[in-house]
Amino acid sequence: MSRLLLLLLTSLCSFSAQAADSVAVERFERLKELAVGAWQGTTDGGGSVRVEYRTISRGSVLVEVWQPGTRAETMTVFHRDGERVIATHYCAQGNQPRLVLAERSSKTFAFEYLDATNLVEGASHLHGLVLAPVAEGGLQRDETYRGASGDETSHLRLRRVADKP
Repeated sequence: MSRLLLLLLTSLCSFSAQAADSVAVERFERLKELAVGAWQGTTDGGGSVRVEYRTISRGSVLVEVWQPGTRAETMTVFHRDGERVIATHYCAQGNQPRLVLAERSSKTFAFEYLDATNLVEGASHLHGLVLAPVAEGGLQRDETYRGASGDETSHLRLRRVADKP
């Protein structure tokens, strides 16, 4: 009897892990479909920015590059981590915040702060990131930075300029 119970519990745990894992797979695949390509946008301050998304490592990683080929280039790397989707942001400020995809909406990709490397206490760092599709194939990108003086959120509306960077 105890063997049967153990087998049943093991099967249920395995099924539960596979179901959670399949959610992460589905969300990551949808994120890749949404973003891959080159995008152009205007910052809150009126500046122009180019953002490119591409996959690497046989499609297991989505790379976002801001201002490619410039001194201001930054990168965010998205990938699955078991049941989660993680974003690691390599910031021009020299820190590397990691964010995890929250389970809020199936259409919006909201990442919340998890931890960071090379972060000096009180220094400004990426604390929240939202990617959301908008009308006419656009992409809304909102990022929240947290520092000693509080939170500051910026909004960027992107339009696709090429399917492949």
